[in-house]
Amino acid sequence: MNFSFMKLKWISIIGSMVFLGLSFYYTFAVHNGFNESIDFAGGIKLEIKGNQFVSVNSIRDFLTSEKIPADVRSAGKESGKLIKIEINGIQEIRLTEAAEKSRDSLEKMEFAINSVDYLRMRMIEKIGKNEKENVIIESASHVGPTVGKYLRVSALNVLAIALGLITIYIAFRFRLNFAVGALLASLHDLFLTFGIIGVLQIPLSVPVVAALLTILGYSINDTIVIFDRIRENMHGNPDVAVERLVDKSIWQSMTRTINTTTTTLLAILPVYFFGGEGLLELSQVLIIGILIGTYSSNFVAAPIVVIWDQFLVRKGK
Repeated sequence: MNFSFMKLKWISIIGSMVFLGLSFYYTFAVHNGFNESIDFAGGIKLEIKGNQFVSVNSIRDFLTSEKIPADVRSAGKESGKLIKIEINGIQEIRLTEAAEKSRDSLEKMEFAINSVDYLRMRMIEKIGKNEKENVIIESASHVGPTVGKYLRVSALNVLAIALGLITIYIAFRFRLNFAVGALLASLHDLFLTFGIIGVLQIPLSVPVVAALLTILGYSINDTIVIFDRIRENMHGNPDVAVERLVDKSIWQSMTRTINTTTTTLLAILPVYFFGGEGLLELSQVLIIGILIGTYSSNFVAAPIVVIWDQFLVRKGK
């Protein structure tokens, strides 16, 4: 193959940085930040019994009309299915304040003065035909801000530990410049996936963190295959330019990269299309991360090895 990946090394690296910056800018400028699930932000979880009046669509329409951001999904396909609602801590505070203002109405319906009963009252009025029996809350649980903060810190610690172990492993198995390339490529995968999560407003949750860890493992595995090829090609070829060796290594690994990426996506796509709403965010993040990881192994990790090597050569001269 005559195509040289390394001729595009600066374009790919700068392009990734620009795209990363734009994704984070869009996330905070348009969406005012990431969409944290109640796992991290705290809030309330509700399970409401579905019926002819209460459905996923009717609840979503109701919450939209009330200007209450929430995650609404079905918990089953049977006729008596439950509908799960997650409302973050900020909205819970707003609902509690509204409950205090509607104290008389709540007491008239023999409801408690809290966010859950206030929400039920409004749903009865809006979609339940003013009948209590039409809106039944099967369960309600509260995730406090302390728990959310603990989960957030734990998630960040796990990601940091994973990155550290990856860097140490690559440094011992290969060389320092390979370790730097692997670390920066892993950070690239992590932050770029975060950026797209923010743009798409995929809720940040514990399953999403699990998907990010999976992506790191997948990406570093692909990177190691290419690095192994580079190391093999460097032996016995001291006079060959490192750019040519890296290009040769990428092409030698290309069939394996395409086959691995394709088969992995074929395993995840059915989960995305048929796994239901409970697995939707997990599969979305996995698909995004696998594509980014495949790109970074060829267009970020390998170019960094070349740039580092060229820097050492110039410094030696």
